[in-house]
Amino acid sequence: MMRRCALALTVSAALLSLAPHAAGQIANWPAERAPRPLQPRNIPFPPYEVRTLANGMQVVVVLHHEQPAVSLRVLTRAGSAQDPRGLTGVSSLASSLLDQGTTTRSAQQIAEQVDQIGAALGVGSGSDLSFITAVAMKDSFGPVLELVADVARNPAFAPEEIDRQKQLIISNLRVNAQDPDYIANVLFDRLVYGFHPYGLPNSGTADTLSKVTRQDLQAFHRRYFVPNNMILAIVGDLTSQEAFAAVERVFGGWARSEVPAAQPIEPPPPTRRIVVVDKPDAVQTEIRAGLLAIPRKHQDYLAFDLASKILGGEGANRLHNTLRSERGLTYGASADTEARKQAGDLVAETDTRTETTGEVLRLMIDEFSRMPRERVFERELAGAQAYLAGSFPLTIETPNDIATEVLNVIFYDLPVAEIGTFPQRVQAVTPDDILRVSKQYIRPDRLSIVLVGNASAFVPQLRQMGFTQLEVIPIQDLDLMSASLRREPRTAVAAPAPGGPRRVMASIEVAFAPRAAESAQAPAASDSRAPELMTRVVQAMGGIDRLKALRTMVADAETSFQTEQGQLPSTTRTYIAYPDRFRVEAQVDGADVVQVFSAGQAWVEDPGGVHDLPPSQREDFASSVRRDLIPLLVAVAEGRLTARQLPEEGRDGRVLKVLEVRGSELPPVQLYIDAEGLIARRSFIAPGIGGRPARVEEVLSDYRSVNGVMVPFKAELFRDERVVLTRILTQVSFDQMLDAELFRHP
Repeated sequence: MMRRCALALTVSAALLSLAPHAAGQIANWPAERAPRPLQPRNIPFPPYEVRTLANGMQVVVVLHHEQPAVSLRVLTRAGSAQDPRGLTGVSSLASSLLDQGTTTRSAQQIAEQVDQIGAALGVGSGSDLSFITAVAMKDSFGPVLELVADVARNPAFAPEEIDRQKQLIISNLRVNAQDPDYIANVLFDRLVYGFHPYGLPNSGTADTLSKVTRQDLQAFHRRYFVPNNMILAIVGDLTSQEAFAAVERVFGGWARSEVPAAQPIEPPPPTRRIVVVDKPDAVQTEIRAGLLAIPRKHQDYLAFDLASKILGGEGANRLHNTLRSERGLTYGASADTEARKQAGDLVAETDTRTETTGEVLRLMIDEFSRMPRERVFERELAGAQAYLAGSFPLTIETPNDIATEVLNVIFYDLPVAEIGTFPQRVQAVTPDDILRVSKQYIRPDRLSIVLVGNASAFVPQLRQMGFTQLEVIPIQDLDLMSASLRREPRTAVAAPAPGGPRRVMASIEVAFAPRAAESAQAPAASDSRAPELMTRVVQAMGGIDRLKALRTMVADAETSFQTEQGQLPSTTRTYIAYPDRFRVEAQVDGADVVQVFSAGQAWVEDPGGVHDLPPSQREDFASSVRRDLIPLLVAVAEGRLTARQLPEEGRDGRVLKVLEVRGSELPPVQLYIDAEGLIARRSFIAPGIGGRPARVEEVLSDYRSVNGVMVPFKAELFRDERVVLTRILTQVSFDQMLDAELFRHP
């Protein structure tokens, strides 16, 4: 299976001959090494010229006179990476509609004109770009150029065509949802890139597409389809004068426009994670393993690409040799780099029989581990170099191929001098270069791994091979737009559950939360010992007058979640407007997540859009408010909550006094108080994953005075005695003016 390529606008398939099973080969069969490859010939790159029109459009003309034909490519620097938040699929849908009618031609008229002049027309999009391609005979160059210009500038986005195209895409998505090969690929991207646009399906989902309107498509086109955001490549039997004159005539009058500044999103750092998608009727397992790598423009790209070829590409392919040639465990295995504008990845892939899944995965990981540990053999590198250098002439064999080479250099902002020098640069890479980039970028302990197949049959194998920390998701429950990857109700949890999947919080525990609503009444304290201790605590925290006077709070924090796959870092900013509004903005696993509680309403905004929470989850938010330190202390001091003193406990090498606080709307919360009157711990029972109650305990330390209020700058959260969260406050301020829009429902 071939990996997609941002600038590869056509895809071909190669038939693989099936070699005999390794076990059936005769041990003493005579064999010898393959002959060394011939020295590559020096193939001159065709002459070309690059100009920029007054409106900013870059134009590349490559002279190619072997055939009386002309190839055109129009690239727009906008793809799924520029999709509006919550509307994944806009770029793909907009691009697919370009040739389905313009303001001057219907879809049928476009098709008829293409047929009349004997041309071919195509449209599409990728992660970083959208494209229009056309091929015609030289005598039809003028008409086809005008047609391409009309398609690029004036799409009609007719409502009936939008509906038809949406249904077509959604239908394809339904079919793909049962295709193990497709699932393995898109889930791998999701694991590697998180909620970065590269990790989301380019074509969107049924849910996101249903939200896309004609106005969204028009806005995307108006914003990005402008001449100063485009590259036009013309390759064929023309002179430079003919080509540039025609382009100036057709495109020169198109006014330039301001293009939105790029706002790159950092993908999450590589983290070890194994996800199994259970498809019980599968007879083989699709396997993907890899990690985040480098963008196309990176100076190490060529050496890293050669390293991937040695691992599993043409000319070397350790994976194929180990899995197919030596052990007969698969029909083929490969590894490849996917280098894009903002980032890249390395992925190894294969499929195997269910009963050999564990063995194959272990061998794949072993080959990953060899790359940064061992210097590659000269012969291995020479084979990969010979293949790439020797196949270079094939990459400039046709006008389309030549256009792709030139466009790659311009689109990725590479040095123009690289055009035509690929063979020499490949041959200059050394084994030491391969070892250096392998050590720097290949982390076997941080691989993202996807397996799609009959889980019940191969998961025991994985555990026997040492892969014990894994997540199993039934295929019908898989949801790429969910933080947990599961199609399930959005649940408010404070942190990932021990032993469960890594997930973005729907509710983030913070040092302070809004004061409990005034209506939350409870009987006065019944324990005669409690008031004195509570008074001491309130005084140590800043005094009742100061605590009651607080109006707003803003806090920044660095948080680390402890999952089975390792630590998951997050940054948060919390806004509180007392008594009943808070907003938490978090970036977790590459996703921006916003949670808001305002006057009894609660909602979450994430890459999937805005989601109002049902009553049970609104109550979870409200409970977090009521049991937080500041509102809790004020409520006890004012008699709205009951407090009683429990026996002292020895914790952390010291004796802590214990207060239990409860109320009609507040289950018991235990406060553990140190010798200075500060709260060293607090604990309570909270709903666990799947509804199982869990004991939550928060250890508070590093108290600092902020405007006379003692604030714990460090907190560790334990769930059933296992640490799940560590939070470090970096900045806290009280009584700032807050914009009411922060708490207004979108």
